[in-house]
Amino acid sequence: VTVKGQRHEQAYSFRLEDKGAIQSIKFNPDLSVLAIKRNSNSVEFLNFPSIPSVPTSPRSPSSSMATTATILQPDTIEYSQLSKTKASKLYDFNWLSDKEIVFVTDLSLEHYVLSAKQRTLRQLKTHELSNIHWQLFSREMNLLLISAGTPSGNSLIPFSFHKTQQQQLIKLPKFEVDLPQVTNLRSNSTASNAANQSTSKRCNELTERDCMLANIYGRSYLFIVRQLFRVAGQGSIEVVLYQIEDDHKPAQKRHILRLNLHGRCALNVVDNLILIHHQPTTSCYIYDIEDKSTSQYDGFQTIHDPLLSQLSIQPVNVNWQLLSSTMPTAPATIELYSSNWIVFLPNVIIDVKMGCLWYLLTNLDYLLDIIPDRLLLIDILLRRTSGKASILTLLRTLLTNITAPVQIDSNNVSNMSSSHVLDLWIEMIDRINRVFIENSPNRPLLDQSDIFSVLSLFSTIASISATGSSTKFHRSLSITSNDTTLDEHDQNHSLKFATSVVIEYIRSLNDYNISVQYFIYELLVNLLVRNNQFFQLQQLIQYQVLADSLQLACLLLSLSNTQQPTTQLALDMLKRLTNANEEIVEILLGHNFIIEALHFCIGHLPITRTLARKLLEAAIKSDELLSSTASNQKILFYTVYTFFEEYFQRTTTVSALAQSTSNNEQKDELEMFKSLFNLHFRHQESDVPNIQ
Repeated sequence: VTVKGQRHEQAYSFRLEDKGAIQSIKFNPDLSVLAIKRNSNSVEFLNFPSIPSVPTSPRSPSSSMATTATILQPDTIEYSQLSKTKASKLYDFNWLSDKEIVFVTDLSLEHYVLSAKQRTLRQLKTHELSNIHWQLFSREMNLLLISAGTPSGNSLIPFSFHKTQQQQLIKLPKFEVDLPQVTNLRSNSTASNAANQSTSKRCNELTERDCMLANIYGRSYLFIVRQLFRVAGQGSIEVVLYQIEDDHKPAQKRHILRLNLHGRCALNVVDNLILIHHQPTTSCYIYDIEDKSTSQYDGFQTIHDPLLSQLSIQPVNVNWQLLSSTMPTAPATIELYSSNWIVFLPNVIIDVKMGCLWYLLTNLDYLLDIIPDRLLLIDILLRRTSGKASILTLLRTLLTNITAPVQIDSNNVSNMSSSHVLDLWIEMIDRINRVFIENSPNRPLLDQSDIFSVLSLFSTIASISATGSSTKFHRSLSITSNDTTLDEHDQNHSLKFATSVVIEYIRSLNDYNISVQYFIYELLVNLLVRNNQFFQLQQLIQYQVLADSLQLACLLLSLSNTQQPTTQLALDMLKRLTNANEEIVEILLGHNFIIEALHFCIGHLPITRTLARKLLEAAIKSDELLSSTASNQKILFYTVYTFFEEYFQRTTTVSALAQSTSNNEQKDELEMFKSLFNLHFRHQESDVPNIQ
């Protein structure tokens, strides 16, 4: 027996004693116990040692196909369990967990718990049913669906397990599936009449091959595939979705997928998209039950048309020599939609003749070229788990249409006006932030760092405006030309457009109560400053569009060397923060605003020796007292010194002047300031009060 899993490293092989034909064989989830059904009244069990872990490493397709299976050695002792229901026929069994198994007979469900160490099974509960026809099982959905009762097989009973606790199998309300109405088709052909009888028989019963279980957008659905014939030789395909409720309500018919084709078909579910493979046309039709543009509610259920039609699976190359040494050459591709294919939900395709297994995936970037409606496209991508990369590509392409107006190979979006692009941006970014704040599972969450990777396109625009030189844009998305030169008019237009885009993004973040990160503010400030929009910058800060922060204030200060108005904006912001008084003093002193710094200290900081020394040193530097004796260059030092002299004379304690240094150090520094003051402003030292 060879066992293969979804990874190439999961390949195992073992040998069993031949005790008759095997009807069903299944491992439990952790591969520690093998269950084998060889007859209609019992199941045999065989223990296995723990599976050795194989490190997963990236492999090429050729090397992974040639992976050697790991040899397993099962236990030599088998043990079995007979069905407890008398005169019953065992149909099949299902592993609910590593230690739980349920037998499905024609009269009951038997729930057992297994002890591998003791090689025994203990019955937990038996659910008596009558006339069981078939079953569907999904461990991922914790659901077992039984067809029982009516001869047509359309009476279904769901059982849920492990919803609240282990070793629990709960019976949910029974429901009946509608069978399609049979239309009498007239034909003179004997073969046609035979086919019509076969179709009529299938329409009058519900079989296992017409049904499947799948999880769509976090909800459990039963899929029923119907072939509807209105006229001989013509018909359509209809897939009906019954939602199986978790709150003990009967399942309800919620959705109908319609396809105006007939013939053999199969279903896959990939990333909440329902794919109908139509073999006669070798094409695929894609449905999204959350899409409103292709659906219509008739008062009872929602009817859906294909979201995308006549797509095809990407051709697959297979190295046949690795599959079998008898194959002489390797064909270029394999036959798609082959009659040898078997399809399993959610996304498994097996070619039984070739012995190959594939997992079907979606190429979302392809949607960028086939869906011209950008709002419909963003909605589709926001419902895909792996849609983040394609969304960012869409946003970059949209904005580059204005910032780098060159030909773009995607539905001629380069013909859009900047106002239309801005409207699209506003709507898209609101939908992105709505999904982000809802934090729904299996949805792409684009945070501010992701959007900034798109907005960083504007950093280049700002540098163009600053240098006034032409710049080359290099993009590998869908731009046919890599070189573009923007004249001054285009630069100004691009700057204003970029500013509007960033402001709208900040507006959207505020609408959804998402705290704006500093790097978004930084980009906006740089754009406004580069475009000399200081009044707009002042308005945005004044009305709290740009939230006050120490980082933003420092950014404004860094721009003050070339743009003086930003200094006052930074000071006002620091003042509003109420915890940046020392920073304000440093800024004022750094700009030689000595008197202003002194006034600010009087009202907002305690007067200390350290503060006095800092202001006196700044005044000396500003007046250049150490290098000049011109009287008109000493006024700042004179003002600051006399203030502190009078202040400390009025103070009853001298602790403010002697906090952190010794008396000698204090005396030396005071002597320096006193000597300097006496040198320039007093003729005799005796006239100078003792400031100590």
